[in-house]
Amino acid sequence: MDNLYSEIIKRLKLKPTTNSDFEKIFSNLAKMGNTIQSAKNTFELLRELNPETTDLQCDILVSEIHKIQYQSNTNSYFYFYFPIISHILYCKPQYEKELLKYLISPNFANGTSQVNEMILIIKEAIKFKLNENEFYLTRESQFWVEDELYKLEKEIQREIDICQKELDE
Repeated sequence: MDNLYSEIIKRLKLKPTTNSDFEKIFSNLAKMGNTIQSAKNTFELLRELNPETTDLQCDILVSEIHKIQYQSNTNSYFYFYFPIISHILYCKPQYEKELLKYLISPNFANGTSQVNEMILIIKEAIKFKLNENEFYLTRESQFWVEDELYKLEKEIQREIDICQKELDE
């Protein structure tokens, strides 16, 4: 009960990302939306996302993310999806099974196959990106990285196992 109480207090103290910050953070997604409809749809749905967003709206958002099919090297892929996925998982943690792969698979492809190492690499990558650009992540995403990511050890292991199985086949 004390854990739940402290979680509620933390979230209440978190000031939501402003609209102007949101525009800066997701500017690349918005630009991509000029040529890729699913990116435009993702941007618009992401803008409306909050903890009260319905499951149907979230299902549509996840479907649009899957349609983007961002093509690049593993690092660019990770850095493109991270702000999107972490923001969604802050608001709707129950979607981790559909979305966590966007964070785990590129790091697995780069040679990371241990859960603790995966969490550390993700946290360090985010520190690097935030030092480079303060508008890389929403406040909600930053909270998720610092306070929620480490709680997903089993889920991260599941994604690593899926990557390993695909590699072995």
